[in-house]
Amino acid sequence: MIKKSLVAGALALMCVAGASVTAQTKMRMWGLQLSMTEEAAHTLLKKVATQQKEEREEEEGGEQEVWIFKQDAKYNYLIAKFSSAHRLILITVVARPEQVRYADLASLNSAAKASDGQNYSYKWKVEPGKGARAYVINARGSNPEFLTSYSVYFVR
Repeated sequence: MIKKSLVAGALALMCVAGASVTAQTKMRMWGLQLSMTEEAAHTLLKKVATQQKEEREEEEGGEQEVWIFKQDAKYNYLIAKFSSAHRLILITVVARPEQVRYADLASLNSAAKASDGQNYSYKWKVEPGKGARAYVINARGSNPEFLTSYSVYFVR
């Protein structure tokens, strides 16, 4: 099934849309993992980024933070969302223009694709295996080759 690692440059076996598909994921996550503590996420993020903004989310009781990368040729900033229990539940990474291809994240053959001719979306569902929650990688943009951003979040 899946060996899950969100460490930069890690390889993953992916199970997408119910069909087992092997794919390399070159997704850069700076060591972040969903469900890690806010404190652990801050420790990792402070190495590569500066916190720009923090907002409390009234509806869900958590908070959302914006982190600007210090020196990254491909990515501009990251949004981290934490639950009321201070666990990382969503990561959105915004790329610099025409720097990151959809195919840089994982095989496009294993993605659910959508487009209206002006906007493009590639979505991978990752089943990490026993005891771990499934999550989604959702890449989107207005260029058919290069993404604007991608998000990683748990399947509900």
